[in-house]
Amino acid sequence: MIFLAIVRANVRHLLEEPGLSLAYFQPGSLPPETFRRPVSVYAIARELHLPYETARRHIGKLLNTGLLDRGGDGGVVFPAAVNERPEVRQAVVTNFHATVRYAQTLADVGLKATCGPAPDAEARAAYMPREVVRLSSDYFLNTVDLLTTNLNLDLVEGLMFLAIVRANTLHVTLDAALAATFSGVDEIPPDGLRRSVSVYALARDLRLPYETARRHGGKLLELGFCERADDRGLVVPSHVHARADFKAGVEDYGRITQAFVNSLSLAGLVLT
Repeated sequence: MIFLAIVRANVRHLLEEPGLSLAYFQPGSLPPETFRRPVSVYAIARELHLPYETARRHIGKLLNTGLLDRGGDGGVVFPAAVNERPEVRQAVVTNFHATVRYAQTLADVGLKATCGPAPDAEARAAYMPREVVRLSSDYFLNTVDLLTTNLNLDLVEGLMFLAIVRANTLHVTLDAALAATFSGVDEIPPDGLRRSVSVYALARDLRLPYETARRHGGKLLELGFCERADDRGLVVPSHVHARADFKAGVEDYGRITQAFVNSLSLAGLVLT
């Protein structure tokens, strides 16, 4: 996530200028090195709600692996040459296919672009995979920022919270009838439907050290965001989902997701 935030910060100014985003995110069209602006460790720590030392340590690891370079002002930058590394190219492909699957899932439940007429067949055939990947990374970072800001959590607490919520009701999401029943902001699955998740499973799924997951899970318990089930697993109870700040966050998430789908449409990816 730190890596994604740095990549976005390096080219944020390009993305905010009409036309430049698409110009530099077609296959083979990468922003030149001179267009990349270094970002400080402090700025990344602040954006991701991380302790400065945590951000500094992980950015140091990225520098050591060659995924980042130092900029002229002491900041860090993602060098264009890294795009050709096999693991980075594979990550782009994996991200792209995951984004297409997610967009199809959204389309299946009726969430479609509202930004105007869909592109014609020729435009769809020419959609820009690199732009789709960038949009998905931006969407992910915006989602995490929304959660951590609305609920006043740090990055790891926010990710843990999301993972607990998902694990508690994944079976509901996968059941078409249940998913339709509990599809609205006010239609909250009862606690009897929730399945607890262990700290070990959370650590494994989020690729966190067990002690890190245990510590942040304990913080969520202290804050009242989750509870212990009879099997000692963690559950986010229905009364938390009914909180005004949580429901406001769900509505904000809906708006962010609609904007994401609209952006995918403008990039030529339209699923019906």
